[in-house]
Amino acid sequence: MADESKEDLDKFLSKIDDIHRIVQNLSSNDTNEVSKAMEQSDVLLKEISKTGFDRTIINKSSSESTQQQQQMSPNAFMSALEKDAQERSENRRKNKILADELKTKGNNAFHQQLYNQAIDYYTEGLKLKKDYDILYTNRAQVYVKQERYKDAIDDCDWALKITPTFIKAYIIKGKCLMNLNEYDCAKEQFIQAEEIAIKNFESINIRRMIEECIQEVQRQHEKYQREESARIFLLNEDLSIPMNLTNTLKKLYIDKQPIIYYIGGIDLLCQLIKDETTRTAFRINNGFNLFNSHSIIIENDNENLSESIFNLMIILCQDDDENTKQCLECKFFNNYLTKNIYSIKAFQFLIEISLKNQSRLIFIEKIQSNSFIQYLINIINDKKFNRIYAAKLLSNLAIESKIKQYFSNKDELIKLIAILKSSSIDEETRTVILSLLTNLCSEKHIRFCAVNQTELFQILIEDLGQYENEYELNLLGLLINLTNEQSSTLEGLYKNLCEKILTKLKNSSHHQRIFTLLGNIAMYYEQAINILIEYKIISWISQILQQNINEEMIRAGIRLLALCTQSNVQGQQTVADDTKLLSLIYEQIIKSQNSLLIGNGSLIFGHIIIHSSARIFLRNNLGIEKTISQMLKLVEESWLSKAARKNVAIFITKMVKADESFLQEFRKQHGTEILHSALKDVEL
Repeated sequence: MADESKEDLDKFLSKIDDIHRIVQNLSSNDTNEVSKAMEQSDVLLKEISKTGFDRTIINKSSSESTQQQQQMSPNAFMSALEKDAQERSENRRKNKILADELKTKGNNAFHQQLYNQAIDYYTEGLKLKKDYDILYTNRAQVYVKQERYKDAIDDCDWALKITPTFIKAYIIKGKCLMNLNEYDCAKEQFIQAEEIAIKNFESINIRRMIEECIQEVQRQHEKYQREESARIFLLNEDLSIPMNLTNTLKKLYIDKQPIIYYIGGIDLLCQLIKDETTRTAFRINNGFNLFNSHSIIIENDNENLSESIFNLMIILCQDDDENTKQCLECKFFNNYLTKNIYSIKAFQFLIEISLKNQSRLIFIEKIQSNSFIQYLINIINDKKFNRIYAAKLLSNLAIESKIKQYFSNKDELIKLIAILKSSSIDEETRTVILSLLTNLCSEKHIRFCAVNQTELFQILIEDLGQYENEYELNLLGLLINLTNEQSSTLEGLYKNLCEKILTKLKNSSHHQRIFTLLGNIAMYYEQAINILIEYKIISWISQILQQNINEEMIRAGIRLLALCTQSNVQGQQTVADDTKLLSLIYEQIIKSQNSLLIGNGSLIFGHIIIHSSARIFLRNNLGIEKTISQMLKLVEESWLSKAARKNVAIFITKMVKADESFLQEFRKQHGTEILHSALKDVEL
């Protein structure tokens, strides 16, 4: 068999040599050589055609099975292909099941922190199913735990080759790049994830998580840049100068000195630390060890020393999240929290850190919230203390659910409301209490309890117009929260409230909040609209909106106008006759990117189009063709909310119904077909 194969191979190679020689002779300049080559080529072609050039020349001994294949019928061939495809599909299915089992085992190992074991499970799963993107990202997460960031990035890249829109892979890759200090590249990954999330209409939670990643990479990049600048600062620091940052820190570590020595050193640090570079230099120069390992600083109860430390902490925490975190975690601060009495400087520090989400949450986790809240309430009620600091801190903390939970108890809420009745409370503290109540009333259960306190409404209505600036702003903010839903208490008070607002606050600078508050009242109490019209609210809105082109102000004003024109004929006519106001509203409908504003603006025109002055405005100022064209184009905008598109469609429908000339133009521009197509997903 071997000799036959060798003989066939030799013949085949010989044939190749013959062909090569003939091709060379055919390209010769000698006509005789060309003639001979042509004759030889004819002979060779005849020989090849006899064997059919079936590629069996190398191994004729295996021709039996090959001939069987050649003689196979088309049906049998297709049947064999189908069988092969089924077998492959079944194998893939079985491999997927096995890979899923390995994924589950890997996940369990990961949660038990058995990272090497988890990697082995995921790797075995990938051998069975090489295109399993989730296994790649799961293994990448294990690599992240082991700080093998480059391996994790490789796995994310493989996952993205399989599924280019895999958000999880972008997130993990971005975090790895962030840990490698490649912040710009990391941000690119998060931005790509965000674009995919928006395009695929992912949930709010996913988009919020991606936004947090973008913010985190920006924070980490800023932190890295600050630390690099701080290192350069420390390298260039002249150590021959006694009172510089490094030398002062060293001197503070000298043990067994009088308290005044440490107070003076910390006060000197407060002078030396004056910008973000020196704040960061304190941290990377192990400055926080003072608050963690220095026995005198940690354990001493000297009030002056504590004041100096808190003063330094306030300086260190300015626009620096990392310093804030280290201040909250240090031993000095945690020891201080066990005391029952806080100094003013300590309160100032706590107020400062409670303005930031992350540090506020860290602080709340460290305290026993119920007893701490009661402590703050007692200070607010005590004339001897500087109660404003306790009120400010409690107001800042009230954003968090753990604090709101305390005031879900109706009795505790009533006690807080009672503070507003006290004649001993100064205006500044009352202002902060209003802010505190506003934060609390953002929670539905607390708002429900507060809304049913007639006494609270009476206090607030009485205070309208009595105070100015911040107090009035906070008062309106609280009333907006309280009027967010209908209540039997407000039903007996809304007339008095409207009249008080319209008489006492005409010269107020807080128009946006006034319009929002009146809009809340008008939404639930139709009779309130008659009071608003009687007090010429539309002329007031028109005047304010033309003076102040601010989108939030316009949004609040247009919402109120939509409510005032819904069924009140006088209100409709007043708006329809005000061409300057109509121009402003129409311009907002066309130019704004806010669905709520566009929807309410369209609603106004839908309400007033029955009045001839509104149609004359559209005809004379814009033209029938342009008006119809712009509205039809707007109703087709996919980014516009369904409610807004519905309101635009209602405006168009009422417009063409009210005037034959608008109807003719609507037909000319194929309006029926456009509306039908644009509103398929909108319930009319």
